[in-house]
Amino acid sequence: MKNPLNKLIVPLFALLFFVASCNQEKQSENVATTQQEAIVTTWNDSGEWVQKLSLSPNQVIRNATWGQDLSNLKDTLELAESQPEKGKSYTLYFDDTDLNFSDITYIPNEQNKLQEINFDIFVESGADVQPLIDHWKVYLDAKFGPSEVKAKTILWSKNKNTRIELENVSTPKDPGIKLSFKAVH
Repeated sequence: MKNPLNKLIVPLFALLFFVASCNQEKQSENVATTQQEAIVTTWNDSGEWVQKLSLSPNQVIRNATWGQDLSNLKDTLELAESQPEKGKSYTLYFDDTDLNFSDITYIPNEQNKLQEINFDIFVESGADVQPLIDHWKVYLDAKFGPSEVKAKTILWSKNKNTRIELENVSTPKDPGIKLSFKAVH
């Protein structure tokens, strides 16, 4: 005679396997949601300059994505006084002094697709540089993973799609930082 328990074992194992997989998917979704919430919270706490320069915690930076056609780039800032040979440069002023501003340069590849965004950020005094670096570091650590420091440069290289360099480029006359986002191919 056949054992009636054999008929129950296979469906029971199938049910247990299904429940376990659903639970694992839910845990993965919760981790992604928690991570995105942490990024948004950190961005909200990052300060006015980081928020104005980055625009939002979405996409890479300034609501741009790697590979986006440069002609489709929608930046509402005024064009910078000098333009690069390749790409477009804009200027964001933080006040009316002309001492606190950033030039933002979008650089395309040979197919005119976005591959790099550079920020040359200038501040009125040298005392303003380190707090700005600290705000960027906290936000970028949350969004792109832990950074590493090499001399005057902070690097984010753990992300599969983006490499970031932040450097204190201050001189006695022109305090500021350079921040570069580059697509990784």
